[in-house]
Amino acid sequence: MSLLLKAGISKLSELDIDADKDWQTKGISNIKEIALGMAIGDIVQHDGARLVKLSPGEAHHVLTSEGPGHLVTWAPGGTYFYRYFPVSISLANAVAKVSPDRSQDEEALIATLHMQAYETSGYIRRLISTVALLNAEAKVIPDKTGEKAPAAGTGYSLKIQVGGAVAHDDDVGDTDETTAAQNPTANDMHLLPPIPAASDAYYFGHARKFDMVWLDIGTQGEGVWTIAWEYWNGSAWVSLSDVVDNTNDFTAVTGLHDIKFTRPGDWAVTDIGGITGLYWIRGRVSSYTSVITQPLGNQAWVEIFI
Repeated sequence: MSLLLKAGISKLSELDIDADKDWQTKGISNIKEIALGMAIGDIVQHDGARLVKLSPGEAHHVLTSEGPGHLVTWAPGGTYFYRYFPVSISLANAVAKVSPDRSQDEEALIATLHMQAYETSGYIRRLISTVALLNAEAKVIPDKTGEKAPAAGTGYSLKIQVGGAVAHDDDVGDTDETTAAQNPTANDMHLLPPIPAASDAYYFGHARKFDMVWLDIGTQGEGVWTIAWEYWNGSAWVSLSDVVDNTNDFTAVTGLHDIKFTRPGDWAVTDIGGITGLYWIRGRVSSYTSVITQPLGNQAWVEIFI
């Protein structure tokens, strides 16, 4: 198609369009419409007919393709390595399974002809047997005569979303906030009740034993209280060892903070708030005087040293 320009034209509807002309892949698109509607972080993709806007996804989500013919979308990145360090692998006693190079392969006997004679019913039979190496595999032990022990790696860790999160208020009982702790929605984790009391607590759990909790604080708590960090040893809640609470009893400024501790040797799974089979730690109010601002969280993770 072609366009016949007229003096004074100010609207697209006033154009005369020749639909028979070959525009050689050029045409009018909805670029202005998209551009006017875009905000920070928006990107553009084609839906097969026109340009469409894709707004930013949730924090830590990644752009995911489902293959040709599909729009790209934002999706959770899943479990990921939070830190990476070189890891040494020893080949001591290792056995490798390899397939022989057969680029010059010819059918051949394993060695010389093997002749076996035996007597059956008064006469002698002679067998000549051959074995081909086609499709054979061999087990070999690597030559380690010149091997040197590599430098030991420093290990690595996994940072992964919590498997369970429960807010405990002595007046109302347990509230399952696992979904709230696993997504980045602001201030949907109630780290303490509006008016705390001794024995109120917040629980963090996972199916594997862990070494740290990461907490994204959305609202900084203000008041006078003390938090005791504890774990379940199979029969009672007892104090964690070597605790470093960088949330400052949930009074740290908004943002990401961690609670470090030494992983207990007698840590046992237990059920909290109807969630079964997890290892839990809890931040329990051990003393309370006053509250000005209730502390709230956005999201939580555990970190596992491996």
